[in-house]
Amino acid sequence: MILTRNELAILKGLTATGGTGNIIEFLIEPISFDAAFELANTLQNKDFVKLLYSNFNKNLIVVELTLVGFEAGK
Repeated sequence: MILTRNELAILKGLTATGGTGNIIEFLIEPISFDAAFELANTLQNKDFVKLLYSNFNKNLIVVELTLVGFEAGK
């Protein structure tokens, strides 16, 4: 499966930090909250992550890696 630079950076960042984190911290190119949420949803649809929590006011989109995502992030 082909991954974008941001998707790969998120998977590698989550893998390095233990599997759970705010995807906005791992983005290479800054994007809007809506675009980041769409990216998280795309990763969830590809079975790489599970969306746990989102808060627009705090700029948080917290996801957890799945086993498939962990392997892709190595």
